[in-house]
Amino acid sequence: MKENWVKIYSSTDLVRVKIAEDVLKQNGIESHIVNKPDSMLPMLGQAELFTPPEKSDAALKVLKNNKID
Repeated sequence: MKENWVKIYSSTDLVRVKIAEDVLKQNGIESHIVNKPDSMLPMLGQAELFTPPEKSDAALKVLKNNKID
């Protein structure tokens, strides 16, 4: 992931974040997942989805239109 990317989505459910990433990919929007597992209980961590700043508005629209929130 490059510097200055913008976080557009996060969830404790990694599968939901992967679905959001796939929806963006299908719409030609580059994105990257950063998984931040909890040090004590890795399954309780947070996954975050990032995209380049110039694509963040379009990415948010795509997620909203696909009812991913």
